[in-house]
Amino acid sequence: MNIVEIDHIRRSLPSEWNELSRKQLLYVSRLFSAKLTLVEFRVKALFVFLSLKRKSFKRIASEDAFTLCESLDFLNKEVTLTRNLLPVIKAGLRKYFGPADEMVYCTFGEFTLACSALDEFQKTGEEKYLDELVAILYRPKKYFWFIRKYFTDNQDPRRKFINRTLKKRAGKIARVDHCVKYSIYLFFNGVLNSLPGLYPYVYQQKAETDSQDNGWASLIISLADGKTDDKSLETIMNSNLYNVFIGLNKKAKEYHEYMSKIESYDRH
Repeated sequence: MNIVEIDHIRRSLPSEWNELSRKQLLYVSRLFSAKLTLVEFRVKALFVFLSLKRKSFKRIASEDAFTLCESLDFLNKEVTLTRNLLPVIKAGLRKYFGPADEMVYCTFGEFTLACSALDEFQKTGEEKYLDELVAILYRPKKYFWFIRKYFTDNQDPRRKFINRTLKKRAGKIARVDHCVKYSIYLFFNGVLNSLPGLYPYVYQQKAETDSQDNGWASLIISLADGKTDDKSLETIMNSNLYNVFIGLNKKAKEYHEYMSKIESYDRH
């Protein structure tokens, strides 16, 4: 967080995605939708982030304004947001609860479905895929959660993901403000972007299998020890996202070490 003093008042200015407030994230989403030039984008963001009156904003020297705008360059680079600043959203009178920070309680199954919706939204730009992405991640609260939360280590308030309810929920979420949905899209992107650094071998192997259009399939089967029956695959899909990635990373690392030994043997 950068501290700026203007008119003898100290103000904070975010220096990375995870330092944004909920209000700031929603405003950034609105700016992305407006399709502004880079200069317009940063000036508008700076004005709102500093919470200045227009007269005070105009008194900032142009050199200082340029430097402050440059400090917001992270907004136009890779999204690294892993804090869920929108834990609850409303569609009509209904509340839907989202994943925790870093999606720590998500299942691998909902993660892969969300990845598919994300890919389709990025390819087509169609709002229905953004609605689907949000509907996968945001669900109603579990029954009697106010009591149940004291008797479980899993503090995810969301009901279990059921695919047959997805279409209906996506239809209701279609009424939510686009900027709210786009903020959730940015959050999911941030979590997705954090994973290659945590599990490099998974993404190294996925890059190789993606060329055959297998997606996550081959990695899931490898974690299930080659089993393709419904029970084995369902167990993987319902497992915690990070537990699956730990297992996948270990297997991928063993595979790459094995291939390196073979290549080294062939060279000699």
